Amino acid sequence: MNTGVLAFVGRAIQYLVDNPYILGILFLLYVFIFLLSVLFSGPRPGRNPFSVKNVKPVQELITDQKSRDQILKQRFKNHKVPKNLDVVIIGSGIGGLSVGVLLARAGKKVLVLEQHDQAGGCCHTFHDKGFEFDTGIHYIGKMDPSFENRVLMDQLTGGRVEYPLMDEAYDIVAIGDPMKGKVSKFPFVSNKEKIIENLITRFPKEKEGIEKFFKLLKEARHFFTGCVVLKVIPKWLAKLLVSTGLINIIFKAYGKFGKLSLKDVLDSVTDDEELKATLAYIFGDYGVVPSKTPFGLHSVILGHYFSGAHYIRGGPSELAFQMIQVIEEKDGRVLVNAPVSEILMSEKGRAVGVKLRKGDSDVEIFAKHVVSDAGVANTFFHLLPKEVATKSSIYPMINKVGESVSFLTVFVGLNGSKEDLGIQAHNCWHFTRPDLEQLYDEYSALSTEELPNHDVPMMFISFPSAKDPSWHETNPDKSTCLIITWSHYKWFQDWENGRVKHRGEDYESIKTAIGKRMLQQCIKLYPKMEGKVEYFDVGTPLSNKYYLGFQHGEMYGLDHNMARFLPQTSIQLRPKTDIPGLYLTGQDVMSVGLAGGLYGGLLCASALLNRNLYNDLQALQKELKKSEDTEKKQK
Repeated sequence: MNTGVLAFVGRAIQYLVDNPYILGILFLLYVFIFLLSVLFSGPRPGRNPFSVKNVKPVQELITDQKSRDQILKQRFKNHKVPKNLDVVIIGSGIGGLSVGVLLARAGKKVLVLEQHDQAGGCCHTFHDKGFEFDTGIHYIGKMDPSFENRVLMDQLTGGRVEYPLMDEAYDIVAIGDPMKGKVSKFPFVSNKEKIIENLITRFPKEKEGIEKFFKLLKEARHFFTGCVVLKVIPKWLAKLLVSTGLINIIFKAYGKFGKLSLKDVLDSVTDDEELKATLAYIFGDYGVVPSKTPFGLHSVILGHYFSGAHYIRGGPSELAFQMIQVIEEKDGRVLVNAPVSEILMSEKGRAVGVKLRKGDSDVEIFAKHVVSDAGVANTFFHLLPKEVATKSSIYPMINKVGESVSFLTVFVGLNGSKEDLGIQAHNCWHFTRPDLEQLYDEYSALSTEELPNHDVPMMFISFPSAKDPSWHETNPDKSTCLIITWSHYKWFQDWENGRVKHRGEDYESIKTAIGKRMLQQCIKLYPKMEGKVEYFDVGTPLSNKYYLGFQHGEMYGLDHNMARFLPQTSIQLRPKTDIPGLYLTGQDVMSVGLAGGLYGGLLCASALLNRNLYNDLQALQKELKKSEDTEKKQK
């Protein structure tokens, strides 16, 4: 009998060794039972903020600037602060506003504080001399009504925002020196199969490598699932998942493609440098060169637009304009000119509010919870008392990951319609050579004095006015263009203590010279722009610091390198911090971009409400699909 039992146990163990996925299934079953026990024995879950009733018909755009400013530019005054606050949120970017709306819809009293004079963070736009420019949102993927992202966004805005499709060829990759007239162009279109077909036509000898690359893209598409799980389950459980290696079994895409770089993949599929550059072109969207980029991140960003790229009717500020109104409908407020100088702590070490410096006096605002959308580095290096910040497990991780790259942006106002100017509803990614990493290293090594006389090796060119159908309804003979390149804070650090718009002739001379060189290169790509420039201005990393609150002008918060997505980092970089009462939201919780900030807000609201809002969102999506199917049958 004992011999039989031992033999059975031996066979069982051998079976588990031969089929390791069984361990994963058993682990998931255990996690499910654990979460059920938490659900029924822990704090009571908050209210579900999602409902089909939240979405209203799209209304006419409000274009009167005074009316918009009444919503977007509500200056801080003591008497405007709601009483008995549940949550105070630092920063009004998409991460701050999204968590604010979700909590407000769940019955919480919220206050959002913005240091700038306009709410919206990277969603804000600015007007100057008859032109309007966006600052951070240039296109969005997965905004068709059937997508989960769109369902979430409609819940946040009340469904009052439209997302027009850009051209079928939403991104144009242009490689070569435009000053010599030698540029090859490749269009990325709103259909993955067409992209593959076009690539094979353009690079016929690389058919096998192209197909292998897209096969790996498909395999890596669920990269973020493992990353998110490590952020939401208890830390001890996450650490067990990592230490046992089960993370690599259950979440294969995360385990494999978090440690494999984009460069490694490109080198494995082709030796053609131009093809490598074409497949890697979108690295500017997350700001990390291929050798330091986890392939999983690249796969998600590249695939984000395969179903089509969208813009926002009325411009990106329309998102903030509508979301603020939802917060106000629930008795919350979003106030600007409210720079938070400190997170207030109780004697017991709990975050209990924030301090603002207004004039010669300090204003203290108290709440049950504090949420920061100011970025992890800002929060732990500048807002928390040092003795509190340094004890957190998050603190040492910040320097290990590092900060993201910054940008220099040229804002161009043009006389003429998009037809007159030969511009379209697309983006152009221009590289002077295909060796992207060497381009980056060479340009980064330049001194400040050398920059004005050097070609700009990488540019992102966008035409906001061509993407927004409402623009030419009110501005029929004007157009706008943005030209962006990477930049380093060190290049402009000598002028960091100067006042905005008063930094001196040297600063103006250098940034203008760089901007004019970028404009000259752009006009070579779009020659009908020649002689049509009416407005020209340049923003540097110092501008990003002043207007957006980034300490070194870093546009993507923490760097999106491979260290950022390692299990140890993902476990620590979660909405609920190890400082009682303090939560994080935005792109530093999830990833770069509007969608990253959006889901950072969703995770943060889930943690605060003790409720799995992602499950609620999926349930709502199914309800909407069922309703849509019923309507179709009735017709």
